[in-house]
Amino acid sequence: MTVAALHEIGDARTFAGGITVRVVRAGWFRPDAGGFFGVVPKPLWSRLVEADERGRVLCRLNLLLVEASGKRILVETGTGVRMTEKDRDIKGVEGGDPVEALRAVGEDPASIDFVVVTHLHYDHAGGMLDASGRPAFPNARYVVQRDEAEAAHGDELRVQGIMEVAQIDAVRAAGQLAEVNGEVELVPGVQVLRTGGHTRGSQAILIGLERPGGRAGDPTQRAIMWGDLIPTRWQIPVRWTSAFDDYPIDAIEVRNELVARAAAEGWWSYFTHDPGELPIRIEATERGYRAAG
Repeated sequence: MTVAALHEIGDARTFAGGITVRVVRAGWFRPDAGGFFGVVPKPLWSRLVEADERGRVLCRLNLLLVEASGKRILVETGTGVRMTEKDRDIKGVEGGDPVEALRAVGEDPASIDFVVVTHLHYDHAGGMLDASGRPAFPNARYVVQRDEAEAAHGDELRVQGIMEVAQIDAVRAAGQLAEVNGEVELVPGVQVLRTGGHTRGSQAILIGLERPGGRAGDPTQRAIMWGDLIPTRWQIPVRWTSAFDDYPIDAIEVRNELVARAAAEGWWSYFTHDPGELPIRIEATERGYRAAG
């Protein structure tokens, strides 16, 4: 049973450069705990979250609604509406449709200018299309790393059948796909960062101008949306890789680099699957990194 509302939208938070961010809760899903925590022993992760009778943990499907320079950017698309009922049951999906979620909180899907997909797994890219097979956001450019798009059509056995190939192909056919390569600024103060690690072309989103200028009292803080490089606050310890990480050694290295920056520079953190209040800050301790407070 769901423990909170299926669809919610958080209060707006403003970052350097006047960029506003709100969390849109698009539903719930329940990944297998063993896979979700990978190499982490159960006695450690079970201090943070309980598994259900099927060995799954309750997680959110979080989207970000970002407004910057007169543009509206949606980060992530949830699971969408194209899953089979069997898959929805196995994965414990409730909701997941980004269009329904936006409308439920009073936002128009047609107003979205960019859709940033951190990677092509079902719980992030499953909502790129609507039930009819057309792009769910008719006026948006869908932003995916070129490495990720190429990996979807590659011959690596590990990724076959687990990436949303048909959806990205349909978006490309509609002329709405924007493949980017590496670090790219979509609009001033909203930048995608290729991280790899979780998948070949995973990307994070850095929010806020580095040097905002402006007047005294204007916001100067920045934020990051981690994608599945760090899916929840539970996985902040940089060595806590998931069984779903395709390149775990790379994931550890890039996590260590970016988490150190986040802690040192005071970035706020958003997580795609965290069920708690967002954003939070990360702090460095003698025993490693953790959620502040």
